[in-house]
Amino acid sequence: MSLVFLLRHAKAIWPTPSQKDFDRTLDKDGTEAAKILGLELKRGKLKPDVVLCSTAIRARQTLEYVALEPPFILQELEKLYSGGPDTYLMAIRMAGLEHEGSQSVMLVGHNPMMEEVAMALSGRGDPPIHPTFVSGFPTAGLAVIEFDEPLAEIRPGRGTLREFFSPSSHL
Repeated sequence: MSLVFLLRHAKAIWPTPSQKDFDRTLDKDGTEAAKILGLELKRGKLKPDVVLCSTAIRARQTLEYVALEPPFILQELEKLYSGGPDTYLMAIRMAGLEHEGSQSVMLVGHNPMMEEVAMALSGRGDPPIHPTFVSGFPTAGLAVIEFDEPLAEIRPGRGTLREFFSPSSHL
């Protein structure tokens, strides 16, 4: 069994006219939502073996405020900022290959990729459970998807959505 955690960064400030999107920081609500999510993960005893984090400031800050307890392997990947859903799926598989024995990986990234990857990977169950997001995958949203296969072998439609957290809705 393996687990994939898909975490969209928490709410960020709007960019100023001269600011790059990449450099946007979390706003007050985003910081609080990330802290709430961290508490929920601890309460549920959910902790990934490997964390792949976008290099965008708001993604790195989200991970910082979630405050996962070590040990875990952290890799910052620029391609999670600029890449599409296929890039995210490949990153998950590569984590499984590069970190043999790891049974869980968390991606900290961006929409629309998070929503697209969550919907593509989920699909098993009776009846099949697909995440549905009325207004998109929310900021600080976390989908936890379970697979029977190792991380390196996961495929679209083969996962089961185990849990979904949205702490930003509690603010």
